[in-house]
Amino acid sequence: MTLPRIPFLFMLVAVLGLTPAAAQQVRTPPPGTSERTQILNALRPSPGSKIRFIVHQLKVIKGKTATYAYVVIEPSKQEYDGGEYLLKQDGGWRVIWSVTGGGTDDCRTAASYYQSALRLFQAEGIDPDAINPELHEEYLRLATFAAEDPDCAALGDLGPDLPVSDEKTDDRDGLQPGNGARSRIAPHPRFRSPVTQADLDGDGKPDAISVVHILPASAGRELAPDIIVANPWDSDAAAQGLTDDNQTMALVVENSRTGTRHLLHSPYVEISARVGAGHPVAVERANTKLAREFRKDCPDLRHDFLRMATEAGIDIALFWNAGANSYDVCWPNEIP
Repeated sequence: MTLPRIPFLFMLVAVLGLTPAAAQQVRTPPPGTSERTQILNALRPSPGSKIRFIVHQLKVIKGKTATYAYVVIEPSKQEYDGGEYLLKQDGGWRVIWSVTGGGTDDCRTAASYYQSALRLFQAEGIDPDAINPELHEEYLRLATFAAEDPDCAALGDLGPDLPVSDEKTDDRDGLQPGNGARSRIAPHPRFRSPVTQADLDGDGKPDAISVVHILPASAGRELAPDIIVANPWDSDAAAQGLTDDNQTMALVVENSRTGTRHLLHSPYVEISARVGAGHPVAVERANTKLAREFRKDCPDLRHDFLRMATEAGIDIALFWNAGANSYDVCWPNEIP
């Protein structure tokens, strides 16, 4: 049985890396201010408690409907286990989500708990990475452990449940095999589903593009039989199918004309997200100057396409190749 530790312990020493845009949204109330005192008081075990905290992180951010605080603390004399907390300002500050030390939960439940926080941030228009970049990584880690070992348990006590989102979870995402097995495809917690739309096949209707996480082929997880799997970034036939391993980022494109779903996988998806400021693809229209430039090298690129970044500093284009009836990638004949 796998026994991973829910990560507040390693978060205690994590360095919070913020992009300039995220840093403008997040603030940390200075020690001694009323707001900081009120937040920490909401974490005390009882009113009037004199316990002093070691505060490792305290971030306040305003969402669409409310203001939230994310806190990682431990009591200075270790009177009890510390943890990570999400609080909401609602007349006063109250804890709405927490992970503390001491107990155990199964990995699937723990993964769903982290996912609930990520979905709340998404609904509030908050970038989870502005709160802590490791939140979505921990969701993926726990989801992977759960897929590999159904008996996996995670160390940590889970706190209050957040309201259930109307958005679909990995077992209700329309991508399950349909034979009682659970899907290998889970929504990526950093992105809405679909993340964007574009008329890739030229029928005048937008095709839906989603960013997903591919879980390991274990614990009875399978792919739906109607999903077409391909790696258009690599011409090698051996690279087209999925391995049994975990892949943290891939694309699912649903063609509006046929309803066909294409699972497109490659390390280039994650590379593009890393190089391209967090987003793996950007929609480009067929009638732009950039499209005409790509078309010089790739005449089969006729409709909207998805621009992707590379470590080499040149952009590539993911597009629908009608002649080949498949997705293709245009690599410009240019050395940066």
